[in-house]
Amino acid sequence: MTLVIICGLGIAAYSFFALEKELTAKLESKKFLVPTEYYAAPPTYYTRSVIQVADVEKQLLRQNYRRRTYDQRLLPGDYFIASREECSSRLQVGLTEDQETCIGWVTQETPTRDVDNSIQVLVLQKDHVVSKILKGAPFTEVPEAHSEAPLLAQYLGNEPLMQKTVSLGEVPPMCLNAIMAIEDAQFLEHGGVSIKGILRAALKNIATGRKAQGGSTITQQLVKNYFLTSEKALTRKFKEFIMSILLESRFTKDQIMETYINIIYMGQNGTFQVRGYGSAARYYFGREISDLNLSECSLLAAIVNSPGLYNPFKKPVNAERRRHLVLEKMKTLDFISAEEADQADRVPLPGAPRSLASETAPYYLDAVRKQLQSLGLSTEGLRIYTALDLEAQEVAQESLRSHLDQLEKNNKYIQGLKEKGNSLEGSILVGNNKTGLVSVVVGGRNFRMTQFNRAIDGHRQIGSIMKPFVYLTALLNDTDEGQPFTPITLLNDEKFTYKYEGQAWSPDNYGKKYFGTVPMFYALKNSLNAATASLGLNVGLGNIIDTTHAMGVTSELKSFPAMTLGAFEMYPREVLQSYMTMANMGEKQSISFVRKALNADGQEVFIHEPHPQPSIDPAAVASLVGMMKQTVLSGTARSVTLNGFFNPAAGKTGTTSDNRDAWFAGFTPYLTTVVWVGYDNNLPHKLTGSNGAVPIWTQFMKTIGTRFPADDFPWPANTQKVLLDQKTLESLNAYKENDPSQVELIFDSAKVPSGF
Repeated sequence: MTLVIICGLGIAAYSFFALEKELTAKLESKKFLVPTEYYAAPPTYYTRSVIQVADVEKQLLRQNYRRRTYDQRLLPGDYFIASREECSSRLQVGLTEDQETCIGWVTQETPTRDVDNSIQVLVLQKDHVVSKILKGAPFTEVPEAHSEAPLLAQYLGNEPLMQKTVSLGEVPPMCLNAIMAIEDAQFLEHGGVSIKGILRAALKNIATGRKAQGGSTITQQLVKNYFLTSEKALTRKFKEFIMSILLESRFTKDQIMETYINIIYMGQNGTFQVRGYGSAARYYFGREISDLNLSECSLLAAIVNSPGLYNPFKKPVNAERRRHLVLEKMKTLDFISAEEADQADRVPLPGAPRSLASETAPYYLDAVRKQLQSLGLSTEGLRIYTALDLEAQEVAQESLRSHLDQLEKNNKYIQGLKEKGNSLEGSILVGNNKTGLVSVVVGGRNFRMTQFNRAIDGHRQIGSIMKPFVYLTALLNDTDEGQPFTPITLLNDEKFTYKYEGQAWSPDNYGKKYFGTVPMFYALKNSLNAATASLGLNVGLGNIIDTTHAMGVTSELKSFPAMTLGAFEMYPREVLQSYMTMANMGEKQSISFVRKALNADGQEVFIHEPHPQPSIDPAAVASLVGMMKQTVLSGTARSVTLNGFFNPAAGKTGTTSDNRDAWFAGFTPYLTTVVWVGYDNNLPHKLTGSNGAVPIWTQFMKTIGTRFPADDFPWPANTQKVLLDQKTLESLNAYKENDPSQVELIFDSAKVPSGF
């Protein structure tokens, strides 16, 4: 018996200290709820990019920055906008007549002691070009400026969450009085449990013959909801009793109340849990918690008891009756006067939700989760800092949606398929060439309609997207005559039949039109199948596969002739990876959707660090990119420039032979963007890459691509630019009506033909 008693006391003591340790850790870190938090990339601005001051201000206001005058001292979260004269005075530097305005700010995360050294200022010209970016003090020129990463989404398990943590000082006293009046009038007096409250509730429940009143204190509610299960058992009630007393003995009333108002369940906004007073104030009233009046505070206190039963949008009669009860309790406790109660009681309830919660960029978050899972990391409780560019994501979604809508409205064939219930789909991926960070993932037109992420999981035939790998393989090798392949090496674009393994293969050009002998750059820019297939068979299918894998493609490639024209499946993310390697002149930079991830203790569990790896001869890739620029200037993607995107760009359209998939993968020195259009059920849409995907790419890049300077590609040192005039083009059979009279190509310096 003594041994049993000793063991029991030991277990009790161990349980006590274990509970105390858990309570201490969670309350001190305010982590009763440990949601997974996703952050977007911080808005970033570059020198020589084109922006509007109003757009920068909009970004800052979206993150609750405060505007100050140009001559005031800035604190964290402040910004100013100044004219040329004001800016010159503030910066103590002379500005040119062309420099019209400036905007400066201090990020919210900047420690107050570092404010003066952390001011960032954009100086803009009259044409809206950022002429310089300064950071001080003293002010020095830097290449870019940014604000902080905005919170994108929160999840509790698999459920999306609306939660805005607030400090007790932000909450109006009347809101705190309201919650105490209706839930726990003795909160400031008891030690965790209220014997008086329990007895009063028990007597009322006996008198009414039902559970008419609860006796739980705010402290008990906190313990019950976040440490214990909801089972109705004496052991659970005993634990709740002991833990509540323990909680009160270890922490102040302010700590307990602040935690309670931040984690209490306040309703459901669609699939989103509304947690805490901060998010509830925004959801029910469209206001910050600090701006609430007595009527609104009393309604929030009413909702706490049963968010479903007292929802003001769905059950206004119940909500109004419960709010009246809260006000009466407050009046009885002398928290408010009878006149104040009467006035608050007559205020109409909010008529409709002020904000509609929706998961921002759901396809992007899906990509993030899959990347972390592939690394063996659980997302539970992580703070995940993504590379998502909110504005670019929005522009990409709208570019895809508007073009597909237009096709279904104006293209008779696609319109007919739409009437039969077939919805044309698409995807977009955008990556930063230098960092490998993917800023945009659009996996379809509407995530609510279908959660299939085509940008990540779509395995589709790529068609002519494959051709650059064929030409790159050639540029790495010599002809049968021992001469190096160059952009002007002549190819035969003629109908032919290739026999292998008892089969015969005859590739057809688009429109059944053949051009005879043409140079490589001309065959690539016009996507000539016969010339490309002939070249591919000449340089070797195995060599092409090796080149493709070296550039970043991971899908299995089989050695058969139609592979040269893309008759196999690839994931869009592989297209993005390999085309980014082209844009980087052969340096492969691994793509990532996540910048870094921190666990609940603030420790890094993942960080993306750019590590470009040389994979292919830079001079050969440069020659290829020079050829691919012609695709945009005068080839199958010529509508890019015709429709207003003029920054240097290169790319390749892709159309499968059965017209089931339309692609365009294009890149500038800064961004690579991949667009795919097709049907999930593989119906042919009779679109090409030119009219199916290029318009989406162009619309997107006209807004986002122009953020960056209109720089040409950084050609490797061992390359040479060669300008072909009209006479030379005619001699090469590379000049047709409406073609440019001059063409600039890039050659390996050691392979420039004589005479150039």
